[in-house]
Amino acid sequence: MVSPPKRQEQPMDITPFTVDVSGEELAELHRRLDAARLPDGRESLAELLGHWRRLDWPAQQERINHTPQFLAEAGERTVHFARIRPERVTRGAVLLLHGWPDSLLRFEKVWDRLAGAGFDVVVPSLPGFGFSSGGAASSRDTAELFAGLMSELGHERFLVAAGDLGTGAVLALGRQHRQRLVGAHLLDIGYPSIPEQDLTSVEREWADFIAQWFATEGGYAHVQSTKPQIIGPALTDSPAGLAAWMFGFIEAGAVDGDVAAAFGGLDELLVNLSLYWFTRTGGSAADAYAADGWGGDTSRVEVPTAVLVAPRDSRPPREWCERQATVVRYTTLAEGGHFLPLECPQAYTDDLLAFADQLAGR
Repeated sequence: MVSPPKRQEQPMDITPFTVDVSGEELAELHRRLDAARLPDGRESLAELLGHWRRLDWPAQQERINHTPQFLAEAGERTVHFARIRPERVTRGAVLLLHGWPDSLLRFEKVWDRLAGAGFDVVVPSLPGFGFSSGGAASSRDTAELFAGLMSELGHERFLVAAGDLGTGAVLALGRQHRQRLVGAHLLDIGYPSIPEQDLTSVEREWADFIAQWFATEGGYAHVQSTKPQIIGPALTDSPAGLAAWMFGFIEAGAVDGDVAAAFGGLDELLVNLSLYWFTRTGGSAADAYAADGWGGDTSRVEVPTAVLVAPRDSRPPREWCERQATVVRYTTLAEGGHFLPLECPQAYTDDLLAFADQLAGR
């Protein structure tokens, strides 16, 4: 396979960063939550907004700032990232990429353990998410941006792990910078895009499951892929609108309606909503779905890949995963869903470390 031409990496100016939401911004959020107008029958959403109103944001902000964070200036873009380093790096670096509707805090329950195991852990906010400015970017451009970041941090080779939108950036990294990736650890790996007659019976059954899911639960993806400019203003101007839009997606993977548990906990969910709100990135994050357009590169990624499958997520069969990448590890869990590092941090970290050991021949 012919690799795409490499783009010239831009030099980056990296400076320390702390989250600092003003009292005025917090008061404005509270005012809007107090004035929220909801339609009938949304009692669970009303309850969530009440919890959000009572969230101790200053305490949460202080907690977030315990983790070293930085801003990397690259041309017209700014990349916000957390970096957690052990006293001695013995395993190299791991780049962790989140998705939607979460943030870099998807990995907050696992990054200390990964650093404790010897990794230099780098966790950026995707372009257009959180404090990463410059708007949404395609998977290809995101891959170039993060390849440049890892070079700036001194890592020419690194492990990468992701889910959801982050998976697209990982696959792009594998196509554009294959030699730089030690391996890729994924929670999903794309959806059927080839004629049904070319699928195995197991793949066809899975494709039917995916089609049914998108028909009943995937309205958010269609809107964000085709008309993000319509939903974007509501996500940026109304905390109730932002919460409702994201609540609907998370609710689809919840057990017995426990939306907070599906995101790893109530505080985790509310802090995530707060980051979208205070950074005004609900709209630009929605744009990320449209950034790749239609008919992007779907060529197989020749990078050693592990796939970790949770029962309340997309559950791609191994046959499909092997069409997409060089799968050397495939693990199915008994519990967990779309936000696995938040829901089941121990299981997630165990599998990622086992994959790293496998690659190192340990």
